[in-house]
Amino acid sequence: MASPAPRKTHRYATPRQSLTPPRQRRMVSARPAGTPSRRTEDIAVVQDVMDVDDVQMYNERMLGSGRETLYARTDEISVAFHAALPFEVRRELKGADFYSQSWTGAVDAITGYALAASSNTCFVWHHTKPTTCYILPCPPSSQDYPQTPSAPFHALVPSRSRLEPGLVLLSVRGDIRFWDSITSGLAGGGSFESINLELGEGEYTSGLLRVDGQIYIASTSHGRLFRLTLTSQSGRHTLSARLFAPPPAPGLSLARLLWSTPAPQPTLGNISALALGFGSGEVGRGMVADKELWTLSETRVQRWSLNKEVLLGEVDVREAVGNVEDLEGVDLGVESDGTLVVLVSYAGSEQETAAMALDQYGGFGMGAPVPRRIYALVRLSASTKRGEVAKFEGGGGDGGVIEGIGGGMKIDGVTGVLYATTAASAPLHPRLTLLGGGAVVAIRFVDVVVFCARDSPYQDRLTLKAPNTDQILGLEQEQGGGAGPEDMLILTAGVLMRARVDLGRVKSFDEATGRAILIRALLTQAILYGSNPDNPLHFSFPPEVDAEALMTGAEGLSRAVLESDPEIIRPNHDLTSQLTSRKDRLSWLIRFINDNAALAKMSQRSRQRLATDAEKLYACHQLWLKMNEHLDAGASHSLVTDAIHAFTAAHPLLHPSASHDVVRDFFRYRVAEIGRLIPFMVERVERTGEGAMREVGGAVVTILQSALSYRAYNLAVYGIELPMIKPWTSRPSAIDGVLKLVDAATRFALDPSKANTKSASRELLPELATMFFACMQERLDWLDSPIAADEPGSERDHIELKERFDQLRPEILETLRLTSYLPNALTLAASHADFRSLAALLHQDTVYPPSSNPHARTIEEYVDRFGGMFAREVVRWCMVHGEARVVFAMEESGRGEWGRYMDEYWAEEEGEGGRCDAVAWLRDLGQGRWSVAGTRLFREAKGAGDVGVKHFMLSVGKLAHLAQMQEAGDADDAVLDAFHDSLDFISVQEKILQEFREVVSSLRGKQKQSLDAQVDAVIRAKGTRLKGDRRHGLLGIMKIFVRQVLQGKALSLEDAADVLTLQDNGESVENYATALHLLAHAEDIPDARRQSSFKRVWCRIYNHDDWDSIRETANITDAQLTSRFRATALYTTFNVILPSPQLSQIPGVDLDPKQCLSVPLMPEIKSRFPGIQEDMVGDLARDYRAESSGVEGLRLEDVYHRVRELVMLDLGYAREG
Repeated sequence: MASPAPRKTHRYATPRQSLTPPRQRRMVSARPAGTPSRRTEDIAVVQDVMDVDDVQMYNERMLGSGRETLYARTDEISVAFHAALPFEVRRELKGADFYSQSWTGAVDAITGYALAASSNTCFVWHHTKPTTCYILPCPPSSQDYPQTPSAPFHALVPSRSRLEPGLVLLSVRGDIRFWDSITSGLAGGGSFESINLELGEGEYTSGLLRVDGQIYIASTSHGRLFRLTLTSQSGRHTLSARLFAPPPAPGLSLARLLWSTPAPQPTLGNISALALGFGSGEVGRGMVADKELWTLSETRVQRWSLNKEVLLGEVDVREAVGNVEDLEGVDLGVESDGTLVVLVSYAGSEQETAAMALDQYGGFGMGAPVPRRIYALVRLSASTKRGEVAKFEGGGGDGGVIEGIGGGMKIDGVTGVLYATTAASAPLHPRLTLLGGGAVVAIRFVDVVVFCARDSPYQDRLTLKAPNTDQILGLEQEQGGGAGPEDMLILTAGVLMRARVDLGRVKSFDEATGRAILIRALLTQAILYGSNPDNPLHFSFPPEVDAEALMTGAEGLSRAVLESDPEIIRPNHDLTSQLTSRKDRLSWLIRFINDNAALAKMSQRSRQRLATDAEKLYACHQLWLKMNEHLDAGASHSLVTDAIHAFTAAHPLLHPSASHDVVRDFFRYRVAEIGRLIPFMVERVERTGEGAMREVGGAVVTILQSALSYRAYNLAVYGIELPMIKPWTSRPSAIDGVLKLVDAATRFALDPSKANTKSASRELLPELATMFFACMQERLDWLDSPIAADEPGSERDHIELKERFDQLRPEILETLRLTSYLPNALTLAASHADFRSLAALLHQDTVYPPSSNPHARTIEEYVDRFGGMFAREVVRWCMVHGEARVVFAMEESGRGEWGRYMDEYWAEEEGEGGRCDAVAWLRDLGQGRWSVAGTRLFREAKGAGDVGVKHFMLSVGKLAHLAQMQEAGDADDAVLDAFHDSLDFISVQEKILQEFREVVSSLRGKQKQSLDAQVDAVIRAKGTRLKGDRRHGLLGIMKIFVRQVLQGKALSLEDAADVLTLQDNGESVENYATALHLLAHAEDIPDARRQSSFKRVWCRIYNHDDWDSIRETANITDAQLTSRFRATALYTTFNVILPSPQLSQIPGVDLDPKQCLSVPLMPEIKSRFPGIQEDMVGDLARDYRAESSGVEGLRLEDVYHRVRELVMLDLGYAREG
């Protein structure tokens, strides 16, 4: 049967209802016309009616020879080329517009012939012998229908008396043409018999079914059935038609007619499908005993008796489907056990429509078709519980019973179909075909054949590649195979295919694992058969494809390609060709996933696995080409081959197809391990030396460079989001291997003995450095990613690797510069944003004046390109290397932005805790930033090592502060006091220096020029007490301080206090008070050490005088004793500190003899004098104890109070107490 003309509201292509019924006519011959065709799939047992006698069925199947061309193959279904279409058919269909022109077709397994028909012409040919094509005219279309004419319904008439069958064509308006043999088509097909069905106004035919060789059933849009009967009289075959009704029984009395029960009447409506049931009894002459006819009228299933031509039952499948919108019956079939299979469609809900669109069409947008009809299969069987009524609330269910006319039917199940039509679909009525007695239902849509299993959750589909120019015209079961394979022929507008369905595998399909296997099989088909331009099938994922199954299938298939699985990769001795084929397979794999909009369902990890497999295969392909180039150039040996042998010996290949060719086996089966080969290749260089660098180093570069370039080029194709997850190109073994090659190349390239010779190491150095930088950066990016953060030790590894890279990067860049690869070094530094190294590389020649720098133009370009990021590093380099004048010169040359870059650099340094005061104050003064300049100078003065420089900075800083005070009108006394204190300290040091210079001024000759002689002279003059008391530790420290003073170096406050108090001070006892004053205003000394320094000063004050002689009072007056007290260092010190209450109240400034006895411990001494030897630390500790012991032995407690009281009286204060 062909597609039925649907009812008024039907979804498929239909003619409009005519206002006047067509005229009945009977024609002996007519000119060719045209109409849509109909299938013959629902044919049961067919008798030959060219001879009225009973005959055997004609069921031959022509088998081709040779290798078949596969279009698709899974464990359950394989599709192959069966036969080409005749030239006349191909020519007609090549330019057909299936949207505006109606076509239909069928393959008749009974006669062995195929048919394709448009509204004008019908083509018939033997499907295994397409050389002869019979062309017959279709019944003319009625002029009452303004729509595009439809193709006719059709039925081939089997014949035993001749090879060629007959043909019946039925137009939508009921015109029938009959040929007793299609051979008439060789002469134009003008010899035919024509009859017309008596249709009512607005009525049209909707189907044609061949019951057997004699009887045919036609249906209409008004729910009427016509019986067409083929008879033979005098060797002439004629076709007659009558309305389907029970024939009057002869001899039936009027009384029996009056009292008989009337037959139930069907609910009228458009009949969209016809099917034969399985009845019992013998097939009679022109009559079928107990044969059932099933019709689908709207949504009602009707059961008819063919013998009695009465309605036996009627149910509405709407109750089985439930509450859906706009339900329509589409087609039906009868299984071998009598179970009814009904195909229905309905308008999907918004959620169903969106989900179907996303899975089947990749989502809405930019012209994506919107699904409008969703399909389902309903299975119904005869109810054993008469009168039981099913109850449904919002939907159907299994096990319920639908009550109707003549009894109910049990609902065995409702199954969704993986297909949805859209507004863009060409108009064609879907039809179903039962395989294996209903074990599998094959549903033909305009561009898809869907397979649905009865006994398992299996579903799969075949899709045409070009639905706009191709169309599925018909399906036909070729032969039955029980539980084994079942063949089915698929007729399209381009080719006739044979699909073989393995019913056993379909029945054993396991949903738990089968989904992933189906996806794997689908992907395999895509890469095996999708690249064939002659393949009419398009491979796509089914709706609602499982993401986990998709990822598992894709990754497994990708790995199978890498391992040269013979089911996917054809064995080939030409390894280059084999590698190319495998690359193409992986390219087709990701293209298929992208074309089906399924990439979004894959996780990032799964995408990266696919990309990694592809890039490894590409890298191996490039490596193999390079190895061939090496041998083709005349080399007799390959070190890369040796590396592969060594790798295989360490890691044997356990593969059933392994051969004696280790190298080719590696590229066939071990591509995934290419990263593990790199250390073995590097080992060749370590063993052989520079001779291996060109081949092995080049091979390593080829592997990594190919992989990285392939990855970068295909990031979008695979949907990769960087960084890569554990990238194989930057594993520690790969990084270490490349670094060893870089070190070896550096060593060979910088060998002075080979400076003037051509070196492979020198040539490879830029590429090796580039690869090393890329690998290091890639691993750093991975370790810094959120995913890596969850792995233990990743943070530590990132810190260590970054420190290592920061250390190695400048060294390698400098090596490139030294080997005349400065452009490469600059490119690497810029690409990795190493602006510090970039600045250093551009300032290795003449730097001042800036115009003399040969890279001045390049510097300007980089400043324009990178802005402050690079310019600040130029400023840094100039500051660190004492070339600040370069930056100031560039600012003065008219590029004022360099001043801004200097300010930014200094702000950045200070933000990181650094100091830039040594130069920054100059720009601050130039910009009138007096306060900032003064602060910088004060800070810088603290760290200045020269007294003169320190004095200069403090003086200029004080002037800057005064300028700020004058400009702002207010004064910061604390800052001013700090400058005063610091300048006072400078004055103290200058005074000490002056005293020491007076001592050394007496030296003559070489001694005056010798610093050691000067130090000795000062110690002799100023350190007699230390020598006399054998204070070796203090004497050693004193010599160090004296040397620093004579060199003009600045002393710390603690050092100055020691110099002031350790010298003899015979004529300068005020030095003790000066030392206390300095320590009192010290801010940068730890408090514990400052208190220790106070105690040391007080010990030296008490030990300065001969207290035993002073306290000898025999024969002296009180006035004389008081005079002795006034001459002591203690009195002088008190006389200085007591007049200042603020000073004297500072802890440590005023200590009695008991308070100054404690001595510093060894750790404090080491902190006070960092870097001194251990024996000196011990000497100092002993000297400190000796000082304290001396004070303790003097017992000066009463003297302390007496002298303090005396000073207070002399200062005019009242006596205490």
